[in-house]
Amino acid sequence: MIPTNTSIDVPCVHCGELCTGHIVDAQEHPFCCNGCKSVYEILHANDLCDYYQHDDHAGVSMRQRPMPADAFAALDDPSVARQLLEYSSESMHRVRLSIPSMHCTSCVWLLEQLDRIDSGVLRSTVDVMRKQVTIEFDPSRTTLRAIATMLTSIGYEPVVRIEAGASHLQQGGDRSAIRALYLRIGVAAFAAGNIMLFSVAQYFGASTMQPALITVFQIASIILSVPVLVFSASPWFRSAAGALRARRVNLDVPVSLGILVLFARSVADIAGGAGEGFLDSFAGLVLFLLVGRLFQQRAFDALSFDRTYRSFFPLSVRVERKQEEEVIPIEGIVVGDTMQIRNGEVIPCDSVLLGQCGYVDYSFVSGEALPVECTEGSFVYAGGRVVGAAMKLAAVKDVSHSYLASLWDSSSTRVQRSTWLQLSDRFGQWFTVFAIGVAVLGFLLWLPNYAIALNVFTAVLIIACPCALTLAAPITLGTAMGLAGRKGIFLKNIGSMLELERTTDVVFDKTGTLTMPSPAVRYEGRELTNEERRAVIAVAMQSAHPMSRAVAKALDDDATSSDACTVDDVAEHVGQGITGSVDGQSVCIGSHDFVHGEGAEQQTSASVWVSVDGRVVGAVHARPTIRTGIAAMIDRLRTRATLWLLSGDTDRDRDVFAGAFPPSSMYFSQRPTEKVDRINELRTERRHVLMVGDGLNDAGAMRAANVAIAVTDDAATLVPACDVIMRAHQLSNLDGLLRYARSMRRVIVFNFIISIAYNALGLTLALVGILTPLATAILMPVSSLTVIGVSVAGARWYARRYL
Repeated sequence: MIPTNTSIDVPCVHCGELCTGHIVDAQEHPFCCNGCKSVYEILHANDLCDYYQHDDHAGVSMRQRPMPADAFAALDDPSVARQLLEYSSESMHRVRLSIPSMHCTSCVWLLEQLDRIDSGVLRSTVDVMRKQVTIEFDPSRTTLRAIATMLTSIGYEPVVRIEAGASHLQQGGDRSAIRALYLRIGVAAFAAGNIMLFSVAQYFGASTMQPALITVFQIASIILSVPVLVFSASPWFRSAAGALRARRVNLDVPVSLGILVLFARSVADIAGGAGEGFLDSFAGLVLFLLVGRLFQQRAFDALSFDRTYRSFFPLSVRVERKQEEEVIPIEGIVVGDTMQIRNGEVIPCDSVLLGQCGYVDYSFVSGEALPVECTEGSFVYAGGRVVGAAMKLAAVKDVSHSYLASLWDSSSTRVQRSTWLQLSDRFGQWFTVFAIGVAVLGFLLWLPNYAIALNVFTAVLIIACPCALTLAAPITLGTAMGLAGRKGIFLKNIGSMLELERTTDVVFDKTGTLTMPSPAVRYEGRELTNEERRAVIAVAMQSAHPMSRAVAKALDDDATSSDACTVDDVAEHVGQGITGSVDGQSVCIGSHDFVHGEGAEQQTSASVWVSVDGRVVGAVHARPTIRTGIAAMIDRLRTRATLWLLSGDTDRDRDVFAGAFPPSSMYFSQRPTEKVDRINELRTERRHVLMVGDGLNDAGAMRAANVAIAVTDDAATLVPACDVIMRAHQLSNLDGLLRYARSMRRVIVFNFIISIAYNALGLTLALVGILTPLATAILMPVSSLTVIGVSVAGARWYARRYL
């Protein structure tokens, strides 16, 4: 047992720092400070010591990290907590916190096990790229302050800043990581420069230099190399150790092995008097590896910025400004705007209810199935969907596109990772094993010349880089997503792009998809009283469906207004119609069977029927108008895919689409379940089906398809089942989107060819002894940067051509 407070230099069990003069006894475990001991005891008490198996010295040092007892006392204030919470209900709160000290796989593992430390935590999910953790917790069992305190106690203090009445998650983690990278580069550059000076003196003055001076230079070179090995090269060692502990091989294993071999060989040469070693090459190798990592990180940051801040959802919302209603993109919402959110539409930002009552479905946010009743003044969270009557809301926060994107991405797991992405991952692992085998073979072939054999061994390990192969798909598709977003086409994830590429059949909805949302309409029936007209318009305005809006348009005039109407008992029946009551008058709007009842004889081919207080009063005839450019798009698309039309309407408009679709490909009067059945039939025939609709009556069909596109005009309808949201004006270029997806496959294949050619050439030159370890360090990042350049350039060039 190691005694307490001795001066023995041993690594801390938790963080790995040397315990010099301050060992805290915990049975046989040494610690550098009481803080690390406390963290270990917390993990041990909760059976979480597997944390230390994922990475060497995974923990963060707790030295000089005193935490005042009231450090997070402000989080007990409900007004402060509300600014940080993304969602709040009686049973669940959600908060997203920035964790700058997150640095390895052990951190990710532990931060996703928080429910084992605090029983009030329901779930925790880590975003590695942003160094954030999203925590869902039960407010009756724990508090936001308790969670922040708990995170700090285990070494992951969240960075929270409250300013000017708004909450911000300080993104200090990314900046600190970049600063650490620059510091490692500085140490490596300083050491490499000085070691090279010593080496030059030995190369050119060895015959006249005193042996004692040569020894001093060699010792100085070793001393300067140690920080390079221990500090500058530590990211590769840490990653490789974590991979080996997990019984797998990652890309950093051969690089770490090459660095260690070069250092050990150089020290052995110097100590044995066999030569001056290669410490200058060693330091230069680490320096150029770090510079290459810096360039790659900067490239990733640029792509991440483009994806996060420039790719907006193509959604719109109705707002009231200067006593007039207008439709604006959701990114145009400012705090204080009054929004009109209709049934089925998503609330784009945190808001306060201005009306008397409303219902919000938070299943999109929390998974809770039952709608929540909201009263006047209630706080309403972004991501909820209005159920029933339209709601008038006042925006209290700006729109967060990244938050809406995270809700959408987590709402469905149907689209699996593309086979291209799986191939990249698997190839990277197998290639690493292959590279180690080639390096060993090269070493054996050059024996008994140990000098060249070690050179070849090290050069092969460094030059053999499958990074380009593993980067090709995510960089290409990530760039494509960002570019498509600027054009009003937002993809759920990178897998969606390649799912589009595999399309063999395209299934279209009719109303609101191929046709304009505002058809030419006329009302036919008995004359309505002002009260009846106002009631019908008010109920029709509760729905985002194009035909419901057509009814409002057909009946609206300057003499009547539905603004002051209060609509009660609103119920929208998918694929059938909508009902509601205004001032005691019940209104029913919908299909013939929905309004008249099943089996009633249909007298006319009206689009929508209307009844008031149970009596049919008339019908609205709508003549659909095909969107501009749709006919030409279908002509181009039919050469690449089989086209189908599935509509819930009657076949009264069959002649409108007769020139675009063969009679055998058009299906009318389709219920939502029948659409699903038809798509399932196609999939059983091994067809890859793309469903294109507005998401209002065809969410089931979208879930059934391999990939789905939701077309949006002036609505904020975010369909969980869809994989792509497209501005309506872009639908005429659907064939261009599919060609763009196929082009991205070509870019990925081209990058694969570049990477294979680079590795084949590099391995050949390394095996024959032409490449030195230093030269390979310079060339190693070239392949990765080339792939990034080709991916970005290819995605941009094809976007200009097709999107």
